Amino acid sequence: MLFFKRNLLSFYILTLVFFVFGFYQAYKWKWICDDAYISFVYARNFYEGSGLVFNSGERVEGYTNFLWTLLLSSGFAIGIKPQILSIGVGIFFYLSTLFVFFKEENRVSLGKVYPLLIVHLALFYHLYIFATSGLETSVFTFFICFGLLLWEKESDFLFPVFFLSALVRPEGALFLFVASLDLIFRKRDWKPFVFGFLFLCFLSFRYFYYQDILPNTFYAKGNKGAYFLQGIYYFLYFIQSYPLYLLILLIAGIQIYKSFRYKKEFRFLFSSVLLYILYVFYVGGDFMGNRFWIPILPYLSYLAFVQINEWDLHSQIESHQTTLFTSLYTKNRLLISFFFILSTAVYTDPLKIKGTRIPDWHGIVEERMFYENHLIRSDGYDVGGLADFRVVFFGAQAHFIYYLRPTFAFEAESGLTDREFAKKKVETRGRIGHEGKLTKEDLSERKIDILLDNRLHGVTLPHIQYTWRGVPIRFYVWNYDPIKFKRLCIRGDWNCDDLFATFQANHWDPNKSKSFEQN
Repeated sequence: MLFFKRNLLSFYILTLVFFVFGFYQAYKWKWICDDAYISFVYARNFYEGSGLVFNSGERVEGYTNFLWTLLLSSGFAIGIKPQILSIGVGIFFYLSTLFVFFKEENRVSLGKVYPLLIVHLALFYHLYIFATSGLETSVFTFFICFGLLLWEKESDFLFPVFFLSALVRPEGALFLFVASLDLIFRKRDWKPFVFGFLFLCFLSFRYFYYQDILPNTFYAKGNKGAYFLQGIYYFLYFIQSYPLYLLILLIAGIQIYKSFRYKKEFRFLFSSVLLYILYVFYVGGDFMGNRFWIPILPYLSYLAFVQINEWDLHSQIESHQTTLFTSLYTKNRLLISFFFILSTAVYTDPLKIKGTRIPDWHGIVEERMFYENHLIRSDGYDVGGLADFRVVFFGAQAHFIYYLRPTFAFEAESGLTDREFAKKKVETRGRIGHEGKLTKEDLSERKIDILLDNRLHGVTLPHIQYTWRGVPIRFYVWNYDPIKFKRLCIRGDWNCDDLFATFQANHWDPNKSKSFEQN
């Protein structure tokens, strides 16, 4: 009989209905994006004994989700594929996030007929879209939101939760650091030093294992300087997606302002939220629409709910007074609650313009619309087909690397898996994580055999054809080794007619090695 001492039965029935709705939506829209397969490769290699590496013998930290990758790796030990495990765990933590806010709503509200916050969160499209995706977003959102709620209560569990968030994503360290400063300055407590030491141990492991204190993804995506203009576009994309959410930001801002002014014990807490927002603006957000806002949005919605609840109580207690605001709020209480729910229920796709759909808006995309659920399936791959080859791939092709298992794979869109390429300077900023410029020298230095796409301007290369789920895809040849290619070309899903026609037209010997670097 959990919490039934406060609200009416209808409150709990409706809460259950929207929990079921949230689960249904998360499962219905389940999907996996290409970036997830980077972590999947690391997880598999770790399970198979090669270490936390993308390419055997080459230590580069090309993931941003240490704890998530370890979790996926443990799935191999019990026979659960990462495609399935990531979906199951993601939905579990999405529902866990709803549950912790249900507890808070139940605690704060008294005698309510219907739930408000849970309905608002369950209708939030991007929350249930990123419940899956194969990425750690749902887990990170839970730890951040739960940690912020624990911070309000000054709970002893605050530091373990934020420590775990820092292991899930590097941004979690921001909250761990600010919470530590808060406790040190206010209470001179020893707990921050314990978890600070543990996090220092993690950083030491990262340095000694990868020879770098920061993950390679920082250099690939975040080491290009401030990108505030893109951060503004990223915020505007969110506002275009949820135009009524401006009301929530306004009300949450009122609650934050009041806390800064009257509740000094909460100043560090809200500073951490504002610093995270500033960080997102600084790096320019992400190319995936709204993903970087998600970890703090449920908490901002909660702050708005708390403010609305305070106004509600004041309007009842002071209903005999005739102040303008009290009078206006009392008359429009239901309308404000209605708009609170509508702020997430009203979602518009910024990429739909005049009945058509544009591919991106200022480099921001809706990945779920592109991938749908295609990358959940494991059929249609020639597993191990590129086992003898060194290849170049670009972000969206990471799933091919997972299944085709080349000897060496070089991600050439941002350099996620390559320390040197990730640190290249970018002359012109563009879509975050897609700004790298591949050169012939990059291919020659890494002794590449095959490019999964030809992005070398002005260079013509012979191709081989790989058939994936009935779809012919061209892979391009950079270095030809007759032994390796003849083994590949007799496999069922491969067609090398164009490659050998090129040899015949140029009177080259197909039994001898050939480099196409001079093309």
